[in-house]
Amino acid sequence: MRSARQASELIKLVQEYSGLSLGRIIYVAGLAGLCSTALIALVNYSAAQVAAQDTPLWAFALFIPLLISYTVLVRINNKESMTATQILIHRIRMRVMGEVLKTDLLTLQKIGPPHIMTILSRDTLTISQGATMFVPTCQAMSMLVFAVGYLFYLSFAAGLITLVFGCAILVYFAGNFTAMHDKLEDAWMEEGQANSQISDFLTGFKEIKMNSARAFDISSDIINSSRHVADVKARTFIYLSNGFASIQVMIYAFVGVAIFVIPVISSEFYKSVVAVSTTVLFIAGSLTGIISSLPLLSQANTAAEEVNRFMAQLEAIKKEIPAADDFVDQVVERISVENVSYRFESKPGATPFVLGPISCDFEAGKVYFVRGGNGSGKTSFIRILTGLIAPDSGRILLNGVEVNSAQSQAYRDLFSTIFSDFHLFKKLYGMYDTPDEEVDKWLKKLELPERVTFQSRSFSDLNLSTGQKKRIALIVSILEKRPIIILDEWASDQDPEFRKFFYEKIIPELRAMNKIVIAITHDDHYFHEADHLLFIQNGKLRAFD
Repeated sequence: MRSARQASELIKLVQEYSGLSLGRIIYVAGLAGLCSTALIALVNYSAAQVAAQDTPLWAFALFIPLLISYTVLVRINNKESMTATQILIHRIRMRVMGEVLKTDLLTLQKIGPPHIMTILSRDTLTISQGATMFVPTCQAMSMLVFAVGYLFYLSFAAGLITLVFGCAILVYFAGNFTAMHDKLEDAWMEEGQANSQISDFLTGFKEIKMNSARAFDISSDIINSSRHVADVKARTFIYLSNGFASIQVMIYAFVGVAIFVIPVISSEFYKSVVAVSTTVLFIAGSLTGIISSLPLLSQANTAAEEVNRFMAQLEAIKKEIPAADDFVDQVVERISVENVSYRFESKPGATPFVLGPISCDFEAGKVYFVRGGNGSGKTSFIRILTGLIAPDSGRILLNGVEVNSAQSQAYRDLFSTIFSDFHLFKKLYGMYDTPDEEVDKWLKKLELPERVTFQSRSFSDLNLSTGQKKRIALIVSILEKRPIIILDEWASDQDPEFRKFFYEKIIPELRAMNKIVIAITHDDHYFHEADHLLFIQNGKLRAFD
């Protein structure tokens, strides 16, 4: 029962995301199997007639349309299945991206980007490879059914023995499927953990190169993990291979019984020995084809289970669902934070960090500098203010009107934010009407290298220092023309001269654009450039004017 449920995961995924009609595939595969069996029967009949020195021209005339029909049916199924497979992969990717977009930042961090990348790359590739085997397997099974029926027609004893061996193979496979599946799943999980270590290695490459002891230690961990994965997968595939080898031995035993044993128990067998032998060999070929596809189908089924489990995990998460009234004012005069608080998760027995309650106002055309120590809650406050994290209590008001959950995305669209761990896109996504000349003006103004040019909504080169990347991020934020701009320790990677230029020239210019400017900064030499100073300590915010 369990094996049947497990085996259905791939089928369920294919039907849900590809739009492929399983009934149609089986129907066309059945016709192809019927044509294939008819061809075998026709060849057997014609061979017997030729042996009797007769040339059945009508059989040749029937052979051609049967062959054409078989070819057309197989091509129809192959075309539909290949197209459906690519649609399947596309829709899975789009579904995952859509569900991820509906989650909040903390949820994404809990799931982990590496896990999502594994779903979108390794698992979808495995499903694609397995799904392409589905139609040939259906066709082989269809041919198997009709060929066994034909075998019963030729010799009841041969048909009966074939049926017994077929049932024995089916029982053997069903009995071992659960163990095979569990071993594959274990190997899958081990490989995922090893890939996470490799990702960590590549991300921290600079730090690794700077410390030979660290390089040796992490390399040892990766080597041990990789060796463990290799051992687990080797044992898994040895187990699978031995299982399928046993099935193939059963197939050869079946062929041997059909050729050597049936003549002993059936006195009439000699009349159809050639036809039975030919049919048995075709049946053995179909069985071998089915068996050889099972490892890939089993891996694809495991990947499908992982995708289905991941989808269920995403669907169980509370989503942001925009409503019909999800618009907010685009002209921002004031953002008000009223008694906002947020409690962070902590280990059992530990005192959780609590941000807030915080109340403050931000007005258009004003500059606010926020300072505070590490772990004080600055970045968390910014994430709540921008709508990336929903507070546990309190509310945020836009021009005196409370922002509800359905308006979260429309509210976030009011902000241009450069986080301390920002990501810079090479292309200006979502900005379709930005003139190249305006970008070029800002590139020169912020003293970017001449090799950095802008054309067709894309920057030519982002292989820059962190400070230079932040300048490009600032250009993008300004060109977004949003009423609120937030800069999380933006100036920390700038040289002294440009830092001075930023505070004394850029900040006043942003104020003149009537933006709400909020900057997290520790540059107390430039605090006089702000209209208001805010200080966060231990999750509490107070004015520092």
